[in-house]
Amino acid sequence: MTPRIIFLTGCVLLGLGTIQAQAAVPLATPEQDRYAKQAVPPSGKALIYVYRLDDTRPETAPGLWLNKRESGRLEPRTYGMWAAGAGRLEVRAGRVDAAPMTLTCETGRIYFVQLTVNVDGSVGLRQVSYGTGRSEMRTARLVLDPAIAARAAAAPPVPVPAPAENAVATKAAPAKKPKVNETREASDAPEGRGTSGFTLIAKAGSFQLANGSQVIVAGLTRNFSAASMAYGLEGEWRMANGFAFGMELFGHTQDYTTTASAESGDMTVTNVFINAKKYFRPGDLVQPYIGIGLGSASASLSAGSSGGVTGSSGGFAMQGMAGIAFRWEKFGIYTEYKYERAETEDAAGQVVDASGSGLFAGMSVHF
Repeated sequence: MTPRIIFLTGCVLLGLGTIQAQAAVPLATPEQDRYAKQAVPPSGKALIYVYRLDDTRPETAPGLWLNKRESGRLEPRTYGMWAAGAGRLEVRAGRVDAAPMTLTCETGRIYFVQLTVNVDGSVGLRQVSYGTGRSEMRTARLVLDPAIAARAAAAPPVPVPAPAENAVATKAAPAKKPKVNETREASDAPEGRGTSGFTLIAKAGSFQLANGSQVIVAGLTRNFSAASMAYGLEGEWRMANGFAFGMELFGHTQDYTTTASAESGDMTVTNVFINAKKYFRPGDLVQPYIGIGLGSASASLSAGSSGGVTGSSGGFAMQGMAGIAFRWEKFGIYTEYKYERAETEDAAGQVVDASGSGLFAGMSVHF
């Protein structure tokens, strides 16, 4: 039997709940390892990866127990792979009576758990996001110990009946190599939950006033250009379920000219918002989101060399936004559409409409 058949029979078909007694190979070959990292969940099952990177106790190989079933050991830079049925799954490491890390498995999902051995010898387990797990596990090698490579988690092995006398032995059909589209489905599988923490976002773009011609001071019409500069700086606290709350400083600047006059200048609008957002698929690399914000706006007008309007005004502001965040473990990329509704008024009753919309791109750092 070829190594490929051995591997696929033991790993890809884990959902059948069987234990395939294959050759005792401590580590998978590069080809087998590649197949494992591209695997998709078997029908009606979830796929669980537990991996270990370099840590402070490389000489140790702590044991693993899934639902109190002994499931092998992991050395540094190795990982195990299991299929599990829907429902609660308890993962223990180091001791069978250790406090478990609990996963609520859903069929068709892929879950990643990192195992760490600390300086004091204690063993830790933590669930990580889909993107983090995929990235960190690249340097690890699949363990082909039968307890890891060929056991279906949370399901007892199916008994294999003894062959009847004079029965004709049948040759096992080769397992099917994962197709390209199956690999893509695994990459796009929603994780369901992300990680909580603080995120700092910086973005820039273009902002267009909804009302580009406004009568301001002495009955003169001021014509505003598209924003020559628009920026945003935002801090938010992300929760594992995808909801986020934070504060944003957002500003834009427009040049203006005056109808039937040589007067010109510019207007700078500064907003402070308290935002609430919802990120969809928070454990994935690609995370669409929507949000709203409430706050204040301040408009400041200055005159050009040929004269113009000067002064400042303030008022209430609100905004809505929608976009897509591309999020890795420590940083991300943002694309966003924003609509702002804001009217400012000065002490003399002059009103400036600072409402408008814009497109933005930026980067984020996660702590």
